[in-house]
Amino acid sequence: MIYTLDQLKENAPSVFATRPHQKMSQKYHFVNSLDLVDKFMNEGWNVSRASQTGKGLFSKHEVRLRHGSIPKVGDSIPEIILQNSHDGTTAFSVQTGLHRLVCSNGLTIPTSVSQSFKVRHSNFDMGEVRRLTDEFADRLPLIAGSVQKMSTKIVTFDEQLDYAKKAQNVRWVNGQKPVGLTLEEILQPLRGGDEEMNMWNTFNIVQEKFVRGGLTYKGPKRFTKMKELKNIGTVNKINTELWELAESFC
Repeated sequence: MIYTLDQLKENAPSVFATRPHQKMSQKYHFVNSLDLVDKFMNEGWNVSRASQTGKGLFSKHEVRLRHGSIPKVGDSIPEIILQNSHDGTTAFSVQTGLHRLVCSNGLTIPTSVSQSFKVRHSNFDMGEVRRLTDEFADRLPLIAGSVQKMSTKIVTFDEQLDYAKKAQNVRWVNGQKPVGLTLEEILQPLRGGDEEMNMWNTFNIVQEKFVRGGLTYKGPKRFTKMKELKNIGTVNKINTELWELAESFC
């Protein structure tokens, strides 16, 4: 799905802020998110997804973009991720991500695989966009190598259980899953394409359950459904730490 500007505004209104929050000092450097998105769109990038934390006009927001000339990595489409806020909670950053086609799931690639891009906060011009586009393309072999390594790593069910058990520390603060939720339920594939027992599928099965929720399990008193995570920072943290954990099994 390619977002129009109206859809972008509906999902992430803080992208359209034209000034910082009034609490910010004169020293604060305002980075206009919409201007950045426009520059990327002028270079052939399209907005594929956008979200923000909370409903405020200055809140932390994330915009994911993809380019038609960038080839797929396995079963996923590479994306550039722009993050920013106008209230001082998050500095402007550019990261690498993947959009997994089979489940429309957005992944954030950890810095251990692809370092965050170094960007200028002032005078961000079209030359800077072109530099980031070229640098993004140069990183694809590293990303593809990581995906390939996990895709070809065949795992046993005991190894999958070990991964899910260690992943508890990533998803829940106390490192303990809710009472009644089993590791077997977490590892149950949601689609036939994820049934092959390799590390890439295992990572994606767990990641989707942890981030998008929807899994219903029998708690001590009633059936409970795992909630979808909405906080951008939390989602990115879980994404990257689960990826790094998966790589440690390869």
